[in-house]
Amino acid sequence: MTDHAKERLSPVWLRYGEVEVERGEGVWLIDRQGNRYLDFTSGIAVVSTGHAHPQVVRAVQEQAAKLLHGQANLVYHQPLLELVEALAQVMPHPSLDTFFLSNSGAEAVEASIKLAKQATGRPNLIAFQGGFHGRTYGALSLTTSKTLYRVGLEPLLGGIYFAPFPYPYRMAIEPEACGQVCLEQLETMLTTQVDPRTVAAMIVEPILGEGGYVFPPRNFLPGLRAICDKHGILLILDEVQTGFGRTGKMFAVEHTGVRPDILVMAKGIASGLPLSAIAAPRSLMEK
Repeated sequence: MTDHAKERLSPVWLRYGEVEVERGEGVWLIDRQGNRYLDFTSGIAVVSTGHAHPQVVRAVQEQAAKLLHGQANLVYHQPLLELVEALAQVMPHPSLDTFFLSNSGAEAVEASIKLAKQATGRPNLIAFQGGFHGRTYGALSLTTSKTLYRVGLEPLLGGIYFAPFPYPYRMAIEPEACGQVCLEQLETMLTTQVDPRTVAAMIVEPILGEGGYVFPPRNFLPGLRAICDKHGILLILDEVQTGFGRTGKMFAVEHTGVRPDILVMAKGIASGLPLSAIAAPRSLMEK
């Protein structure tokens, strides 16, 4: 039965193992024979509280007995209101006071670029080399961590330009110099490839994820903020993977003091449950 059932699954995933997991406990996954596996992936970086944390399990059980679905454009419900109030208390900047919820990181990225284009009336976007933002069509168009994701799906969305992300080890220069070089190349892009008056937003991971897990030089994100302010461009920070304590602070951007215009969240926000969000100022959301 098991082998036959596996054949019904799409082969689209590149599988790294054939373990059949029965349950999880904290950092451990346990198969049907009772073998225990240390989950170094944290469930693709989502189970920040560990597998089957008792408080998470209890909350799910209690809510499932009350209400499993509340139509977002029709009703309010208490967990929704409690969630947005709790999120407001942990945002890296008080201007991020309004939230849009969805189901996955890729959906939240899609929402962020729609918001940026709608709010600015501008058509173009800038992303960064090596970035991963998801595999839905728009999010994939921003992703350059692996060519494999894009093969057979091109042409992807137009109006997207890619700037260099500072990677001192690969570029073989000191971190601060690396950050400055990349900022200068970005400024050159804005005079040779795309008019900054047509750029709605720049989207960047505060720590490059799948592209190498690279913490950028300290001058890079403040430099991006300054360039965005200079040209009226929105700054979107994709904290899908880095958010909710994974770097020692609630959000990775807190290590830099930079204010994002739009913050993208998922993964650790619900410790394995399908939830994501974007945060932005009310004035931006109202546009």
